[in-house]
Formats: sequence, structure tokens, C-alpha cells
Amino acid sequence: MGGGCQNHLLNQFTADALNCTVVAGPVEATSIGNIIMQLYALGEIHSLAEGRALVRRSFETKIFEPENTGAWNNAFVRFQKILPR
Repeated sequence: MGGGCQNHLLNQFTADALNCTVVAGPVEATSIGNIIMQLYALGEIHSLAEGRALVRRSFETKIFEPENTGAWNNAFVRFQKILPR
């Protein structure tokens, strides 16, 4: 998510609403992705998997696990009721 990954409340809400683990970081994801692709083009790394592993070793991430999915599920049910059919 780039800079948005710094918003812990957004990350937790995303994990809760989607009922999935969210891995947030690194902050400069766009720039880092560009660098990884340049390394690949130059033959310094040999696969996207190798690039991803390099990023995981080089930058800190934070894990957000779903915690309050019931409230989000209830809100979704209410939302569906107000949608026009």
C-alpha cells in the first residue's frame, strides 16, 4: 500500500472487514518495486520470487490479523438491505 501502510487503524479495519491477514509495508513500495524490476532487467536477480524475498529481508513489515469480523459482517448485511435491487 505504500505510505498508506502507516495507518494502523486502516490496516486493522482492512483485515477485519476482509477477514484476512494484512501485511503492511514497506512504506516506499512503489520505488522499491521499481528497483526490483531494474535489478531483474540487469540480471542481478533472476525471478520475481527472488526480488520479493530480497524485499522481505530488507524492510520491516507489520502483520494485522482479523479481530472484529462480526461487526463488519453485520454492517455488510445492513448495507445489502439498503441497496436498490
